[in-house]
Amino acid sequence: MKTKPSFTTSKVSVAVASALSAAAIFTATPVFAAEEEAQPGYAGDDVEVIAVTARLKSAASEVMEERREQAYVADLMGSDQISRTGDSDAAAALRRVTGLTLKDGKFIYVRGLGERYSSTSLNGAIVPSPDPTRNVVPLDMFPASIIESLSVQKAGSPNAPAAFGGGHVDIRTKAIPTDFFFKFGLGTRYNTNDSDDAYTYASGDDEWKGKDDGIRAFPQSIEDAYSTYGGIDPISDILPVVGDLDQARQINRELALDMHRDMTVKTQDTDFAYRGNVAVGNSWDLGKDTIFGFVAAGYYKRQQENYEELDVELADENGTINNSKEVVGTDSIVQWSTLLNMGFEFDENNKVETYTTYLRDTSDDVSIAIEETIDTISEPNALQVYSVEYEERTLISNQAKGTHFFPSLYDIEVNWFYSDARAERYAPNELSYTYGVVIDEQTGDITSRRLNTQDEPKYVYTRLDDDTENTGFEVKLPVNFAGAEVTLSGGYSYFERARENYATRLGFEADKFGNDILELEFSDIFTDENILDEEKDFELKDASTSTEDYVAAEMIDAGFFSFDANFDDIWRFTGGLRYEDFRRTTLPIDSDGEISDEGGRYDITDYVVVEDGWYPSLSATWQQSEEMQWRFGASKTIVRPDLREVSPVRFQDPVTGIDSFGNPELESSDILNFDVRWEWYMESGSNLSVGAFYKDLEAPIEPVQRITEAGRQQKYYNAESGYIYGIETEFLRDFSFIDSDSDILEGMFIAGNLTLSDSEIEIKPNSEIDPTNTKRRMTGHSEYVANLQFSFDSPDGWHSTTLVYNVFGKRIAWGGSAGLDDVYEQPFHSLDFTYTLFPTDSLDIKFKAKNILGEESEYKQNGNKTYWKDPGTEFTLQFAYEY
Repeated sequence: MKTKPSFTTSKVSVAVASALSAAAIFTATPVFAAEEEAQPGYAGDDVEVIAVTARLKSAASEVMEERREQAYVADLMGSDQISRTGDSDAAAALRRVTGLTLKDGKFIYVRGLGERYSSTSLNGAIVPSPDPTRNVVPLDMFPASIIESLSVQKAGSPNAPAAFGGGHVDIRTKAIPTDFFFKFGLGTRYNTNDSDDAYTYASGDDEWKGKDDGIRAFPQSIEDAYSTYGGIDPISDILPVVGDLDQARQINRELALDMHRDMTVKTQDTDFAYRGNVAVGNSWDLGKDTIFGFVAAGYYKRQQENYEELDVELADENGTINNSKEVVGTDSIVQWSTLLNMGFEFDENNKVETYTTYLRDTSDDVSIAIEETIDTISEPNALQVYSVEYEERTLISNQAKGTHFFPSLYDIEVNWFYSDARAERYAPNELSYTYGVVIDEQTGDITSRRLNTQDEPKYVYTRLDDDTENTGFEVKLPVNFAGAEVTLSGGYSYFERARENYATRLGFEADKFGNDILELEFSDIFTDENILDEEKDFELKDASTSTEDYVAAEMIDAGFFSFDANFDDIWRFTGGLRYEDFRRTTLPIDSDGEISDEGGRYDITDYVVVEDGWYPSLSATWQQSEEMQWRFGASKTIVRPDLREVSPVRFQDPVTGIDSFGNPELESSDILNFDVRWEWYMESGSNLSVGAFYKDLEAPIEPVQRITEAGRQQKYYNAESGYIYGIETEFLRDFSFIDSDSDILEGMFIAGNLTLSDSEIEIKPNSEIDPTNTKRRMTGHSEYVANLQFSFDSPDGWHSTTLVYNVFGKRIAWGGSAGLDDVYEQPFHSLDFTYTLFPTDSLDIKFKAKNILGEESEYKQNGNKTYWKDPGTEFTLQFAYEY
């Protein structure tokens, strides 16, 4: 695309280096903290999750037992639990965990805190995000078929990243087996929104690959024009080089011929949906105490999802509508994932493992909207907006780690890790164009339509590249001290991130096209003949803005010391101290590849963040009895703004489409965390826990709505202060207490969790915003989150049934201003049913019904509906064979 050749590696490097140098932070060799672990008690520690193929209650009990042994407050979910509830990816599965809710089907809110307050790792290593609006990884990219277990650590620890607010999620992929196995699955789905009118366009014959075949790519001829002329404007760029105005205009017109213009939106029969997965693994004894093993897995999904949306923008607190869109569309989805994990155990004291993971998620979203403004509401005139949004998100991660014991050196243990990962978002051909239409008030039919040339058709080409590198080590030394078994450990970690984001916008100017042409379909308007016709005066325009391109870099050095002391299995104390040296720069870039000064408002040093700090933590566990224990925890952590939030660039909210802007003046938020939890683990496998938490936040980051001449926008600001507190309870209970001799009752159990909490922030007005509520709950916080699960496994092992309910309380999507109230996402009552039949030991057939209640996503402001979407009710059927 146009901007990519302009921003060469050398220019990016110079820009980043100059910014960091301006802050005088290159006084030592730059090293970065790995926001990850591989430490005991932290999510990446090698903890085996036992796969139980019998009853779900047994599997749940095994995971509870693992949680019982954790040094810090944590929750876990094993692969068997995920399988039996029928959740298709990590995001859907995690909403079953106590205090967790799901946002946009991708991001996890922990204890009512937004996604910026959580972090994610893959097999213990932080991985980059292909989402341009967030630093965190969209968890819907991880299919359940490659997941061994999910761990959510809710309390800070010395070996965990200091950037920790609500919780840290570690996704652990399939473990290396002890024996050979082979598993194959094939399935399909149906949604009540499906019909024979899926929206599409001419997009090539290789859609099943989920990879553009080149027809959408930024034309090489336009890229060459930027290199040759410095731009594509026929007068200011091309004319000075060629010297002839007619020739300059002809060159400009010919450039448009290489763009993909067969973009008329049409309908067709909905494609058949299918998905499949395969996994194989084995291990071999290569000699005395020497073992090699591997596991390989793959997953593929292709489906079309029809949807309807409503998006309303209010003009004032009285409910006056400024803009309204009724949208219908189809999202064509293709997902690929593969993994290859290998392990080599040299002897009983030395082991090395490698993990390779590749994920691709492609979305081709086509929609048509009827848009009405404050001037056209109640009038027959309206706008018909066509939108095509194609994007490919990919993530590839290569990891290695080793564990080494030295019995002759005081039983010292050394752990090390290294990870290199890359995420990309490639959107080569996003297009929007608008027709002015007249709608019959009686029938609702469109009686006339004409392409709107004032809002010219726009093509957008964007690319985001995000690279991370992690490495580190930990040394453990077991000692006896005052009758206690104590493990002392210390380590160092390094994290590095480099991100580049570029966007090019091109517009079709067709003011002099006649009405007889503008009434045609898009591909019939912009034919070769019409574009090359000199009398029609077509022009290809550069509509790019300097506020969309940016480069960024992060560097963190971290060191930690920790201890784990066990006194006669009655008291256990774990804690220590972590130090982090954090550096970041996020630089907006102009069309010449130079740092944008945004009208002189910001100096280069305003884009640089340099901070360091000490982060202590302490956890205590009291074993009240063989079945009961108490946990206590306190820690200090920090939450830093996302890369996009600190750069004054424009980006769109992926759900509502609202324009958002970063703020270089954002500051990090220090957090004090306090936890207490009582746990009761019964011999029968049932369990009960009750906990409480409190978090004190300094300068929490909040999105606030702004009403401008350009319409509704949101920007990020620091509140003065904030806090959140609550209680959590979780239980698992079978029905054998009714009749201990009943096999049927023994196979029935109920599990659930409930979180009740409250929060408050105080945010003051400034020169840009006038918050309607200066004291309110935190953005994204739900006052309650509930999960309830009822399961039955037949005594003969042939059947398994699970009914799962999830709901969260209403939560603020973003804060209101200028008299408009805060925007609230309304509660969503999710009820799912899963039935599994096991006709043989090797075969299972699974049926799932999702969103049985037919709930709809809804946002409200001042009592008025401002956003609505119907996800429909989904039915899936899957066959799986395992050898």
